[in-house]
Amino acid sequence: MPRHDPERIGDYRLAELLGQGGQGMVYRALSPSGGDVAVKVLHAQMSGDPDAHRRFFRQVDLARRVAPFCTARVLDMGLHDDRPYIVSEYVSGASLDHVVRNDGPRSGSGLDRLAVATATALAAIHRAGVVHRDFKPSNVILGPEGPVVIDFGISLALDHTVTRSGSMGTPGYMAPEQISTGPVGQAADVFSWAATMAYAATGQRAFPGDSIPVLLHAILHRDPDLSGLPAGLRSLVAECLAKDPDSRPTAADLVRTLTGDGQARTLVARTVTGEAPAPTGVGPGDGPAATAPSAPPVPTRPIRRRVLIGAGAAMVALGTAFTLPSLLSRGDANGSPQRADTSPTGVAKASQAPAFGAPVGSPLTDHMNDVRSVAIGRLDGKPVAVTGSDDQTARVWDLDTGARLGAPLAGHTGWVRSVALGEVDGMPVAVTGSDDHTVRVWDLHTGKQVGAPLTGHTDGVKSVAAGKLDGVPIAVSAGADGTTRVWDLRTRKQLGGPLTGHVGKVWAVAISEVGGVPVAVTTGDDKTVRVWNLATRKQLGASLTGHTGWVRSVAVGDVGGVPVAVTGSEDKTVRVWNLATRQQLGAPLRGHTGWIWSVALGEVDGAPVAISGSEDKTVRVWNLTTRKELGAPLTGHTDSVWTVAFGRLGGRSIAVTGSRDETVREWNLGPPYPS
Repeated sequence: MPRHDPERIGDYRLAELLGQGGQGMVYRALSPSGGDVAVKVLHAQMSGDPDAHRRFFRQVDLARRVAPFCTARVLDMGLHDDRPYIVSEYVSGASLDHVVRNDGPRSGSGLDRLAVATATALAAIHRAGVVHRDFKPSNVILGPEGPVVIDFGISLALDHTVTRSGSMGTPGYMAPEQISTGPVGQAADVFSWAATMAYAATGQRAFPGDSIPVLLHAILHRDPDLSGLPAGLRSLVAECLAKDPDSRPTAADLVRTLTGDGQARTLVARTVTGEAPAPTGVGPGDGPAATAPSAPPVPTRPIRRRVLIGAGAAMVALGTAFTLPSLLSRGDANGSPQRADTSPTGVAKASQAPAFGAPVGSPLTDHMNDVRSVAIGRLDGKPVAVTGSDDQTARVWDLDTGARLGAPLAGHTGWVRSVALGEVDGMPVAVTGSDDHTVRVWDLHTGKQVGAPLTGHTDGVKSVAAGKLDGVPIAVSAGADGTTRVWDLRTRKQLGGPLTGHVGKVWAVAISEVGGVPVAVTTGDDKTVRVWNLATRKQLGASLTGHTGWVRSVAVGDVGGVPVAVTGSEDKTVRVWNLATRQQLGAPLRGHTGWIWSVALGEVDGAPVAISGSEDKTVRVWNLTTRKELGAPLTGHTDSVWTVAFGRLGGRSIAVTGSRDETVREWNLGPPYPS
């Protein structure tokens, strides 16, 4: 050990320095039980930044969920002299890069085993919602029990907490989207896997270049040189090296092809009207028996004649004109019961009814970072929630059981800010918006992304809504670039130009109808609420003003025959607006002691209510008829409440909330009701 190296890091006694590079120093160390482990201590760029530490460890903790198929398991993590360290399984052996440089290329069955093992590792990594982003020969260790992939999740954690832009990787094995700073998802790992296999089989990089600029130019613009690959592997590697990430197979497809199971590969890129494939994958829980969503959360009737409102985050319709029975209605009291309120027969008992504001079941804790958005719907007759998080995934939950359905919806490379539910030609979809500037569409039958991301925003997408416009399935997105955009989900094209007018970020969008006119309602940092005619792309009338701080949330609906919007603001108030007259209805609703991040609309015991979530860690329910708070605030979250939604479960009204504390919680809104 060099003199300047520490003797211990945490509970681990260092034995030898294995290497150092751009991320940090790697040591072989002894665990408290005496076994060998690998300890990576990162460089000092995150010293003195507690928030960066917190987010880094959340990202790395995702890597701990990776099934140990040909991967070095992440065992522990912590801080040493204010520098993060990561402890993983120690794999004795040389890297693929070292072996090829010293012993020559791999061939025959050895190459076959390498391809299968590394593709299997990549499939397991992706199934956990992790993107490696630095797959390369030096991150493949040829251990005594076969090839093992290391360092997964670390590049993303560093990029997310330190650089917040661009993308990490190694020249020669980076995908084109990593070079051009486009969205980097699992398809980039597939590209890097193929480049690694080309090197393993030939000893030469697939894209030649004597300097980094020449090398990167070749990756972006030239075809790979695969002349030395065996024929059986060459075509697969070529497909993986496609410039377009949506033209590449998935890691699960690679495994199926390499193991010769006789089924055709399913590419991510496919039309929204095509037949949805069965889920694919490797390992426990995959295949036909996997618990993926299996039936559409789709509205059964349009709202009047032009717009079908999707069940987006913080958006629900009230009354008779704007109802969403199949998305938001839980059915009558004979429907699926609350998890915390059931009899042996599954029918809720009045004598067991929980109090207003009581938690329903235990918090849902699968997300590894802040929960930013929630949308409520039904799948296969079951009430479900779809949540979006700073862990860059969306997840589907069975609200009856609290179980997660299927694998995370993974592909975004930034925080997932918003989720909405809709339908495209009979296919149930979730629409997500992210700080990676993209909108993505997910087939809820398979849990797979549908086609390429929708791109056009030049900054983060803060909110999405989904529905139909003149029979066309659409998504509407609001962004930090100050624009709102409308997308045709069939053609995947933007409809017309962006809606512009807000000064600063647009934080929320909802879609509705006013007097037969399809509209979008938006809010922003400029303290205004704006109403847009979706047919003409023009703002309707003057902006709605009254808030004295930024407006981060909006919900729309119908109260007593009046089309309304409800908004929440930095000024700690909830306000109700008549969308027909564009006037504020009554005085602001006051009670929160912190900024209001999210609002929703619903109905409790026949009365229209607004639900609000705040920086003060509480959720409040407001009777919009009496303008009074209904019961005491809902408490239990230990940090800011980012998102609220209204739904029905077991015949009762519920609220579903997500928080900076990384949990999703359900709350009973009655009966019985507070007096």
